[in-house]
Amino acid sequence: MKKWWKYLQLIRRLLYITFIIIIIARFYEDFPNLIFFLSLFLLAATNDILRYRGKIKTDRAYYMSLAASIIMGGILYYLVDGYLEVYLYVVMSEIPWIINKRAVKALYALNVFAILFVSYCRFPTLGSIGILEAIREYSMGIAFKLLMISFFSVSIFSYVALVVERNKVLKLNKEIEELTITKERNRIAQDIHDNLGHSLVALNMNLDVTRNIIDEDKDKAKELLEKCQFLVKDSMNSLRKAVYTLKEEDLSQGLKNALQSLIHNINDTSNINIINNWDEKVEDTPFEHKSIIYAIIKEGLTNCIKHSKCSEININLHVKDRVQLRIKDNGIGCDNFIKGNGLKGIEERINRISGYIEYKTKEGQGFEILVVLPL
Repeated sequence: MKKWWKYLQLIRRLLYITFIIIIIARFYEDFPNLIFFLSLFLLAATNDILRYRGKIKTDRAYYMSLAASIIMGGILYYLVDGYLEVYLYVVMSEIPWIINKRAVKALYALNVFAILFVSYCRFPTLGSIGILEAIREYSMGIAFKLLMISFFSVSIFSYVALVVERNKVLKLNKEIEELTITKERNRIAQDIHDNLGHSLVALNMNLDVTRNIIDEDKDKAKELLEKCQFLVKDSMNSLRKAVYTLKEEDLSQGLKNALQSLIHNINDTSNINIINNWDEKVEDTPFEHKSIIYAIIKEGLTNCIKHSKCSEININLHVKDRVQLRIKDNGIGCDNFIKGNGLKGIEERINRISGYIEYKTKEGQGFEILVVLPL
């Protein structure tokens, strides 16, 4: 959208320069008319620039500004001609962006009327014939004019409709992403409540019993203290997993920034060279995809650092009709490997969205993870 607007502004400037050259070429020997028509066109152009730059604040003033541009463009087209009709099409390209449907209809009708009326009125000036005779004589020209207006109108209105629908989809995706984040955090909160809460209740009960029997049955008290120690460790593991997941989901600054931060931290603590090739389109994927990608890369890098004894890791991430992620190291590899809880958890999340994960490794040939996520 920004690129389209940039190119549109460039085309406008080139057209304005062309219109000025046309006026000068037509009236360079007629100084009073040259000044008049140049002033009229510069007034119209200034009016346009005020609209483009958002200087006209109210809707009513904006509609009046468009109407003024159409009227001035019609006058220039009638009195100067020389393809200044194109200016009316430039103004017409703004009309479909207006939200008020009544204003769109009124301004569009005025614009089409200006193009057709001036075209009809110019025919008699080419000879001593009436308007009706001119219409009959130039019926092909009129038909072509109507066809050109229709084609231009369909094109610009269709483009505006596509942009509006795209914005609706982007807004909906944003809402879905926010709902997904909320749902995931609620799930984590529930896990903490269920697991950690249960462990702490059991811990409290065991400590109460231990306090009551410590003087009478030291062996039983010792056994209960060992259970308490186990419950503390289990609670710490549950809490660690929850915190890890919450950190993993913190992608508010974008996946690319999160991954760069992750790699920067690894580079500060290891001598491993990490080469990455990331597709910018990954930022447009659903939040759940970005969350899974981040988790896979984080787990993959952690495993490489711990077990592979590698000096280099390649990360390739591409997005077309699907997301494809490949992580490969040049480490020692192995003929058999055991999946830890991290990889198992990631596999569950990949399977939930009908994705695919594959591991490739062999003694002395490094370790590779291939992940494919459908869009």
